[in-house]
Amino acid sequence: MGMKEAKHTKAHLIAGLIFVILFSHLPVIYTLFYHNLTGAPTASGGNINLTGRSPARKIVLDGKWEFYWNRLITGEPEQADKPNFLIRVPDYWSKYKINGKWLPASGFASYRLTLQGLDYPRPVTIYLPDFGSAYRVFIDGMPAAESGILSKDTRKIVTVPEAKLYPVTLSAGETHEVVIEAASTRFSGLYMAPVLEDYGRAIQEQSARDNIRFILFGTVLFSFFVLSVIYRLSFRKGIRSAWLPAMIVFVLLRLMLTTEFYSFWQKTVFFNLSYEATNGLMFFATFALKFLLIFLVQEQFGIAFSRKEKGFFFLYYTTIYLMYLFIPHGVYNRHLTIVLPVATFALEFYSFFKVYFGRQQLKKYGLLIYWGVVMAISGLIMDCYYINGNMYPNVSLALIVLLSAYLMILSLAYALRTADVYNDLALSSSRLALAKSQIAMQKEYYDTLSGQMNEIRAIRHDLRHFVGVIRGLAGEGRYTELERFVSEYAEKSETDPLPVFCENVVANSILGYYSLKAREVGIPFHCACSIPSRLAMSDSDLCVVLGNALENAIEACGNLDNPGARFLAAEARTVNSQLLLKIENAYNGSLNIQDRGYRSTKSGEFHGMGLQNIKKVVEACGGFVKTQHSGKVFTLMAAFPNPCAAEESRSVSSPDSSFRSS
Repeated sequence: MGMKEAKHTKAHLIAGLIFVILFSHLPVIYTLFYHNLTGAPTASGGNINLTGRSPARKIVLDGKWEFYWNRLITGEPEQADKPNFLIRVPDYWSKYKINGKWLPASGFASYRLTLQGLDYPRPVTIYLPDFGSAYRVFIDGMPAAESGILSKDTRKIVTVPEAKLYPVTLSAGETHEVVIEAASTRFSGLYMAPVLEDYGRAIQEQSARDNIRFILFGTVLFSFFVLSVIYRLSFRKGIRSAWLPAMIVFVLLRLMLTTEFYSFWQKTVFFNLSYEATNGLMFFATFALKFLLIFLVQEQFGIAFSRKEKGFFFLYYTTIYLMYLFIPHGVYNRHLTIVLPVATFALEFYSFFKVYFGRQQLKKYGLLIYWGVVMAISGLIMDCYYINGNMYPNVSLALIVLLSAYLMILSLAYALRTADVYNDLALSSSRLALAKSQIAMQKEYYDTLSGQMNEIRAIRHDLRHFVGVIRGLAGEGRYTELERFVSEYAEKSETDPLPVFCENVVANSILGYYSLKAREVGIPFHCACSIPSRLAMSDSDLCVVLGNALENAIEACGNLDNPGARFLAAEARTVNSQLLLKIENAYNGSLNIQDRGYRSTKSGEFHGMGLQNIKKVVEACGGFVKTQHSGKVFTLMAAFPNPCAAEESRSVSSPDSSFRSS
């Protein structure tokens, strides 16, 4: 990895970390300074002054509410006689004591708030967005919203994170009473802030969110399908990753357990279990996703985790999960709602530093995957804060949006990765075909050479008889017969010489093969090649360049109707530590140009890409290819570095001038 590329990678990694920290915490910071930034009122002493405020825009009803433990006060005035105390909303009631004892996480209670200075002609509603406990909301005694089944018997409480909203027309006057009755088996009270809003606007927003939600889920399912197909293709090519389908399943499960989706899947998938009852399963899916990050980092980033590291994080997450399951819910709500979820992100930060310090090993598409992981982690952090009531902005869609982006990026990266594997296989097949072709060339060339050598051996074997006949005819003075005998023997033993074109064995066999092929089809072949035995390029690359060039040239000459116009010339030499190659041939003036490149007209699986392959190989070696065509003569010129060359020429300043001079 070059210095510039290393800086580029380093900048991306740091930018990703900053993005996670800032983006996921901006809504939290906004919530902390909500009243300072917006000037919105807050409840105090069970009252809130809304003078000048309109439900046409959302009004967050946070602050101090009256609290009635184990009482449902709507319709029972005697129950509303005296509150136990004022309680902060949003918050957990298990953080408060009655008679010196902490309130339990499970139970039921009522909250009451007096709205002052509120006069609005249109219907309104009050609801708790994405709230996990059962509740009912009343405005001036009229139902405004409800969610789940509320009961004084905790065994009968059913929680659903979806609210039914009802319109309430405010009674005359500017003072109104809001009562929220809540029941919980785990979450203990109004940990989410109630929202007062125009009923029509709230219904429109709810409908729009439903549409967006299922469009996004459709995107997730599409990504799921793409990744499944990619996995099958990868499986067939032996590059399967067992963690990939597992990650897909856990991403889907985690999304189905969010407040946005659970009510939809509650009956069909989760056996109509209460939302609070499946909270442990949601944490398990989250921990599984986090642990699978290890394998993503290993495979795509090239960063290895040792067995000790894997074992440590397995025990770490198992411990956190067991703590979540077995620590009393009241204790968890009082002390661990922030600490424990934040502790679960230890692996992400540990992985970041491993990737950062091992960034030289980052694989192709690694940065793309990295930004996908950044999206996923940001979504999980935001959802963690949101479902614990630490954000006023409604970011319930953030998790599905960011996980959708993560899956789409993952799909793209693995599609590109699989395509690369298939391209590599195709390239390997092409190189194998070229290797077989090269072997066939060498075999045919050496078979011809071997045949001539056998003829020479036969001539040498018969030489003593030849000498004896000459001596006898000469001694007898039969010179006419001697001349006829010598002529016949010379004609019989005449062989065409096979020239040695250059020092390089591979290049010589290729040139020799095509010289024989040119001779067979009547194409004059002129060769002035000085190719050293040692080249910087591999033998297979040399075969691609020289073989394709000569093959195309012979094909082009063969297409000429006039045999007398055919010719083929090959020239190669080393100049200034560069190997220069020039192939000239006659052609009929017709060129097959596709995608701004020349294409051969030959049939076959790997034909039609000769010049493209030559260009790829030469450019990969740090050289370049140039072509010229005049209507009668086609010229291919290639130049690439060859530091292994023993011969250097200082008389030519540039490869272009060498081509022009030749």
